Formats: sequence, structure tokens, C-alpha cells
Amino acid sequence: MKTNNVLVNNLCSWPLGFRRLAGQGDIAIPGKARNFPLLSEEEVLAQIQTGNVMFTGTDGMGNHARIQIVDEAKRKELFGLGDTEVSAPILLNEESVKELLAIRSKAKFNEQLEAMVKTDAEKRMLVELAFSVGAEDAESWKVDALRKLAETAKV
Repeated sequence: MKTNNVLVNNLCSWPLGFRRLAGQGDIAIPGKARNFPLLSEEEVLAQIQTGNVMFTGTDGMGNHARIQIVDEAKRKELFGLGDTEVSAPILLNEESVKELLAIRSKAKFNEQLEAMVKTDAEKRMLVELAFSVGAEDAESWKVDALRKLAETAKV
């Protein structure tokens, strides 16, 4: 049976909640939820159209969002991108942190870190994600840089 639900990931380790716009009540997505199936396409579209930054991120197109739409084709459809060729949104997740830790040059590492981490939510998740993907094996200057940036998060 096909549903019109949209699978999403909560990129934060804490639960995210918001008022439902295409129905009644509130939505609560558990921390670190993967493939959360309980959001209708209408609900996600309404959240995007009203500018819920958990979906739209810092630029209105999903960069630095807290909630990731799993299916790229569905994300493009919901953001009204159609067949337009666009790069994937900048998201802080295990994959992006693993790629960051693999960078050898300090200059490139710092440049990528600055591009990847913009919001307080990302700063709060940074060290936790890094250690979940092997930061204990990374050079100490990398871990120091991550911790220093994480400490700038406002509560």
C-alpha cells in the first residue's frame, strides 16, 4: 500500500517538535530518528512553505536544516526545484563529519568546518557526531578545533 508520507531524519540528538499545520495537534520527532514515517507530504510542504527552519534551514532551501528529507527526489519536489540540477543541501551528519575528519590540511579542514557548521544546533551536535565516527583516532588539533567551535553554541 502506497502512502503519501515523507520519510525524514532528525539530525539532532534531542527530540524536535512543532505544531501540525495540515491537521490538528503537534508533531514530535525523537532524537536521532531515522526514516521517521509519520509526516504526510501535505504536512512537510506546509512546514516548508511557512518557513519552518527545522526543514528550510538557514537559506530556505534546506542547508543547515535540523530535519532531513530522506528521498532526494521528494526533497526537490517539495522545495519546488523540479528537475533543476542543484547540489545536495549542506547538512551536519555522520557522513559529512567523517569526510571532514579525513581532510589532512589544516586550512582545508578549517574551511570545510566553517562551511559545515553555522547554527547552534549544529555546534551542539558536532563533537557527539565526531566521536560517533571515530574522532578518537583523529589528530588532536582536529578534535580541539571541533570542541572550540562547539563551545560557542548558545544554549
